[in-house]
Amino acid sequence: MAPLSKPHVLILGGGYAGHYTAGGLEKRLGQLPMDITLVEPNSYMTYQPLLPEVAGGQLDPRTLLVELRRAPKHTNVFRGTMESLDCRARTATLASISGQRQHIAYDQVVFTLGAVTRTFPAPGLVEQAVGFKTPEEALNVRDRVLDNVALAAAAADPAERAKALTCVFVGGGYTGVEALSELLDLAKLAVDEYPDLQRSELRWVLIEALDRVAPEVGPGLSKWTLELLRGRGVDVRLNTTMESCIDGNVVLSTGETIPAGTIVWTAGVRPNPVLDATNVARGPKGHVSANARLQVVEEDGTVVDGAWTAGDNAQVPDLTAEQQPAWYPPNAQNAVRQAKLLAANIAAVLQHREPAEYRHKTLGAVASFGPGRGAAVIMGVELRGRLAWFVHRIYHGAALPTMNRKWRV
Repeated sequence: MAPLSKPHVLILGGGYAGHYTAGGLEKRLGQLPMDITLVEPNSYMTYQPLLPEVAGGQLDPRTLLVELRRAPKHTNVFRGTMESLDCRARTATLASISGQRQHIAYDQVVFTLGAVTRTFPAPGLVEQAVGFKTPEEALNVRDRVLDNVALAAAAADPAERAKALTCVFVGGGYTGVEALSELLDLAKLAVDEYPDLQRSELRWVLIEALDRVAPEVGPGLSKWTLELLRGRGVDVRLNTTMESCIDGNVVLSTGETIPAGTIVWTAGVRPNPVLDATNVARGPKGHVSANARLQVVEEDGTVVDGAWTAGDNAQVPDLTAEQQPAWYPPNAQNAVRQAKLLAANIAAVLQHREPAEYRHKTLGAVASFGPGRGAAVIMGVELRGRLAWFVHRIYHGAALPTMNRKWRV
């Protein structure tokens, strides 16, 4: 294999972390020439925190999509997937969306493959439930809710009508509560279009294995969120799991069965299984093991030269936490900040300088529960209601790449 004329940085995954790592490296091309390859099967990056607003019809889905070939501009975007990778040999095999394979060498590799929906072997789950991690899934759930309202209006059988108007969300974290809130508003407006239907006929159920909902916003706002949901008529079942959902019949761990026309699965994520095709060091839950400098490390802490990671597929130690060991949560706030430091650290290593540690004290958390309703913790200050919703929208508007998308949000 011929020697590389310039350092080659291979970035696996075009989500937040991959996108911002590429952008950060591009800013250094004037002082440090390098070849940058970004591997991603999609042509766009999705800004996932606003998917609930897409499902509820508050935002156009195109607002959340950033074309990878437009930003960053000096990166070779390879539309395809990684089939195999050897960290020791620093080689990888890529497969394009047309099926053609390409064997490449690299100097530095970045694992930013993100996460996928975590599922369990519950009978009927794959056939009946819809995830909520992509624009396609968000629009699918929206269509199901609207179609089921129309089906209920046309149904002569009371049982069929009741099932069509029942929606079950499994998972009461950020995603589940935000998506449910937006779609419940949508369902109520849809019901109003049919004279024979009443809002009181809607049955929305939230299933959560923990003893609280939206734990990300802290105990006080989590309790407030639970009261808000129940006040809006949502049947929240805590300390409960779903055992099966064959033919739309949701069987709970309590033994109860709920016939549902729409089932949405938002019960967590796991690292991208594409990582199984590599020999990269991984933690107990499948995340890529990293040190505080975002370098991939072996189980004994030995640095794997030329390998980096960030974002949802990374296990990054949180050195700012009072209790150790601690790890940074997989959210956009950390992914973007890690990516910016990661780009600086790659440049530092290529210029024979020491990389820096990632240390970030969370600024807080924001959540939207439909127009004018939200919860937020900003620098320890709790906000709720309309003000929290406004802060949520401003925060994500600022975080979105490109000015036209910021303005739309």
